Amino acid sequence: MPLADEPGNPPPDVAATESSSGQAPATAGPSPDGRGSLTRGMTVGAGALLRGSGRVGPLHFETPEIIWSRTEPPAGTRSVGESRLELFRGADLPVGHRELSLRRGEAQLSLRFPVPTPEISGSPGLWQVAYPGVAYLHWPLADPEWTALGEERPEMVVLGNARALWQDGKPFVHALIDIRTRLGGYPLLWTPRLALPHRLGLLAWLGIDLVDTTEGLWSAAHGTYFDASLGSVRAESARGERACKCPSCQADPSGSLEEHTEATFAREMAEVRLAVRDGRLRELVEARLTAEPAVAELLRYADRLMAGLLQARTPVVSRAQRTYVLRESRRRPEVVRFLSRLIERYRPPPSKRVLLLVPCSRTKPYRNSRSHRRFARAWENWPHAPLLHVVSVSSPLGLVPRELEDVYPARHYDIPVTGEWEEDERSAVLRSLETLLTRGAYTQVIAHLDPGEYAFLGGALPERLHPRWTLTDDHTTSPVAIQGLHAALLASDLGPDPPSLGPLVAAKEGLEALARFQFGPRAGELLFAPPTRLEGRPWAQRLTDGQGKDLATWAEERGLFQLTVAGGFRILPAGALCVEVDPGVTLTGDLFAPGVRAADPAISPGDAVVLVRSGTLLGVGESVLSGALMTELPRGLAVKVRHRSHTTGSEPRGVPPTSP
Repeated sequence: MPLADEPGNPPPDVAATESSSGQAPATAGPSPDGRGSLTRGMTVGAGALLRGSGRVGPLHFETPEIIWSRTEPPAGTRSVGESRLELFRGADLPVGHRELSLRRGEAQLSLRFPVPTPEISGSPGLWQVAYPGVAYLHWPLADPEWTALGEERPEMVVLGNARALWQDGKPFVHALIDIRTRLGGYPLLWTPRLALPHRLGLLAWLGIDLVDTTEGLWSAAHGTYFDASLGSVRAESARGERACKCPSCQADPSGSLEEHTEATFAREMAEVRLAVRDGRLRELVEARLTAEPAVAELLRYADRLMAGLLQARTPVVSRAQRTYVLRESRRRPEVVRFLSRLIERYRPPPSKRVLLLVPCSRTKPYRNSRSHRRFARAWENWPHAPLLHVVSVSSPLGLVPRELEDVYPARHYDIPVTGEWEEDERSAVLRSLETLLTRGAYTQVIAHLDPGEYAFLGGALPERLHPRWTLTDDHTTSPVAIQGLHAALLASDLGPDPPSLGPLVAAKEGLEALARFQFGPRAGELLFAPPTRLEGRPWAQRLTDGQGKDLATWAEERGLFQLTVAGGFRILPAGALCVEVDPGVTLTGDLFAPGVRAADPAISPGDAVVLVRSGTLLGVGESVLSGALMTELPRGLAVKVRHRSHTTGSEPRGVPPTSP
């Protein structure tokens, strides 16, 4: 399905769609005060970026978008169909004032403001209304100024000192955090005179919607040749090799560097948009790290300081494979979230007595790999196999218990394998191992691992669990190795009174551990509170209440549960992943942002959520936006509703819904 944010296509009229869930229809075009009435729609997100469309005054924007800097307005009448967004600077202004005019075709948006002068005013930062709905600010602002700016509810924010903040490094990231924390995801963000071609990916990842070519053209005028992968290179060498295929570089003699720079901007923005569409923007950013040290520096600051925002906007599900090649790859939001949820939420299935540590595999999920199928031969006839907990040692995720192998990104990553573990990789494994050993009921640990490569685990395996290493080398799947693993299992200590359970009970325990990981400990326990029963196939399970009513479904391709209304009612007391529906909304279709009154800030795209109104369950669905964006954006799909309750909304709280 084509996206609504393709260049040259206006955003769809969402009013008819959104009104199906009770929202008041929006009116196209600018409002009487000059503001745009259709602002900030979204089709897909990546990092902190919301790719989509917006309108400020008479101008329509496609985010992320380049503003093409021009020295003077063109002569004559502009074509209405002109698609480029261009920037001109005003002349003959009073001293201390500035004008920036944005034009697309005949539509124009003129921003006029006094130049902030903190050294004169004594204020650490200032902001001005440059146009109805547009705020021009110098960061930092004092709390009263942020309050006043928030009351203004700007549709666009121009960070006037972005270039100076970038040069300082960390303050630039703090400024972005302040803007998004104080003003939310609603306003478009423009950082003037900051973009260079190789910076576009990072700026998009950080949530910057509009960039201009001013800095690149200024540098080109002084002899700088830009390459999106290498940054700035010697023009003589680059043009001598004719590596660039733009018209300027292919001409004989070569054209201007300014023309080459604009062509490089255009190509790289196309790469950024493609990467966003394919969910690979972070990979593009990492591919540009060597172009300029500042790009790597700012990404490191952002990974640490913006971790909460980035994790909230990163989907919890995916079907595409991803490469994790660099050290920076191990700081991606989905990796950090997986490790933190394992440590904070996960508890091993209570019946597991033998912890078996095995190496991960290139094939995902691991259980389908040739090596893991061979491992399974060691316990296929062992009568206590349901008491065995198979856990894979992995970089970048630390430890991956078998019941979490389908959870993003455990099923979706590929890494270079060298057999050498860096400190942060070892730390992730050891932290995960401590969690499992503390919360599990293990009586034995078996390490089917190369004792040389995994020697760092030796001191972390407590003697009380009688750790046993089954290998003397790295040949994990040889007949001798499998026989050694089988012998270790036969001799394992199961404790004085090992539980007796069948494979179906063991599977249910594993799925309950997954539910705790997904929904949180309390909600996971409530979902699996007796009576419950599993039905279906190993790759597609249904959790029922024991009387035929479905509570949740699980499919290995998704890796996480989808709720039914009955399941939503079960976890409702935990208060997790709840979306409060506006009182004026009749939930007859999907839920759009204007119909959301409040949402759990822990919600990420792809989460299974519970729709409520004043404590009464209305339905369940899958989130499209993060919880914060559901209330920050004025339009857009918030939740794909999967099941609706047949309650009237007047039943007392605590009464189960009448249908699943």
